[in-house]
Order: sequence, then structure tokens, then C-alpha cells
Amino acid sequence: MATVGYLLSPLSWWNDLYINVPIAYALAWLVSFFDKKIFGVAMVFFYWMSNLAGLLLLHKGITVVVKEEQTVGQLRRRVFLDVILSFVYSGILALLVYTGILKHPEDYFK
Repeated sequence: MATVGYLLSPLSWWNDLYINVPIAYALAWLVSFFDKKIFGVAMVFFYWMSNLAGLLLLHKGITVVVKEEQTVGQLRRRVFLDVILSFVYSGILALLVYTGILKHPEDYFK
């Protein structure tokens, strides 16, 4: 559980391109069947949800270890940095969608 959480969480920033972004892209594509205009918003939303799921799974998986090895201040600082990193990545993702670099899947086949 902790390993899956780590891979989905913002702690594995190097892995976002291979896990979180494809998950967000696929789910946004499914949602866009209802309304193609919400593709970008859905992608950012699902990116955040995958990060949140990762943090929750990671927290659940290593609760005992974290309590013994980190102080509350260290944990708060780490969570704060993770949230800031998620904002930065979300901004980059939104920029890629709204500049047209990252497109709706149908647009690649026109």
C-alpha cells in the first residue's frame, strides 16, 4: 500500500510523467465524452486526485514508521512542500493543456 501510495504521491515527482499524468489524461478523456470542453479542467482535477490518493495510501501504509521517526514539525513541513510541488505541477499541466501542447485524444487523429 505504501509503495503504490509513494508512486502516486507528489513525493515521486520523477514518476508523474509515467503514472499520474497518464491516469489523469485517461480519466479526463473518459469524462470528456460528456462534454469535450471540460477536458482540461478534468485533467487537472484527476491529477490532483491521483496525488491525493497517493498521499492517503502512503500515509496509511507507513503510519507506524512515520510516528516513530519524524516529529510533527518535520511532517508538517514535508506535507507543505508536497502541496506546493503539487500546485507547481498542476500549473504546468494546465499550461500544457491550455496552450494546446497536450490535446484531447481525438485531436491527435484529425
